[in-house]
Amino acid sequence: MDAMTLDRWVPFRNEGAAIRCRLFAFPHAGGNAAFYRPLRRFMPPEIDLCPVELPGRAARLDEPPFMSMSALMEALRHALQPLMAVPFGFFGHSVGSWMAYEAARQLRSLDSRMAMHLFVSGRRSPNLVSAAPLPPRPRSDHELLAILDRFGGTPTVIMEHPELLAALLPALRADLALADGYSVDPGHHIDCPITALGGADDPSHSGGIQSWKEFTRGKFRTRIFPGGHFYISTAAEALAREFVQDVHATLGMSAPGARSQL
Repeated sequence: MDAMTLDRWVPFRNEGAAIRCRLFAFPHAGGNAAFYRPLRRFMPPEIDLCPVELPGRAARLDEPPFMSMSALMEALRHALQPLMAVPFGFFGHSVGSWMAYEAARQLRSLDSRMAMHLFVSGRRSPNLVSAAPLPPRPRSDHELLAILDRFGGTPTVIMEHPELLAALLPALRADLALADGYSVDPGHHIDCPITALGGADDPSHSGGIQSWKEFTRGKFRTRIFPGGHFYISTAAEALAREFVQDVHATLGMSAPGARSQL
């Protein structure tokens, strides 16, 4: 894969011999890779937090967003492999947690290694396959604006400018449709540990992050932070410590104190 394609999918990443692990991070519905830049700053040099830039936002605004989980995974299968030479894991917030789970279930390195850890945040586990799944229902602009208002986290400058909102809504609509159309076969568990994270005042899970326990054959734990759905904005340093703790434990690494990523 050429560097330009890799830059499109993973615009913020590090290279070098110090890297022992990569964590690929998926955003919330309508979100972009830049949301995780503050979190990157608290990661130590041996763990490279790599936010994934999905089509339909930021520098990829002119590309159609994915509305199918299977199509997204097919694209990621090729896009992320060049960065999987080291052990790797996945992290996702909100709708991104379902993307991260499916990535942990499906994606492999070139030498067939699987994810070593999965971090999920701010969303309950996916639905199990039902006998008669309902087709996704298109959401109106009014419904999408109500969702943004309910969960907060959207910068005021965007909420107050119709042209900026108009640019955000197609990706938000597509991400929600992708989630609406996604379900998991009851037998499709993963082997790696799962850490489920959430905000104490988040209206979206109401304790439902515990439901992720049934989706792994490995270890499982939860961690709740102060804050709402976008607790990450105020708990980045504490969240980074959770990543470091679990990655070091999973890989049997000692924990150097240095930190700094851009």
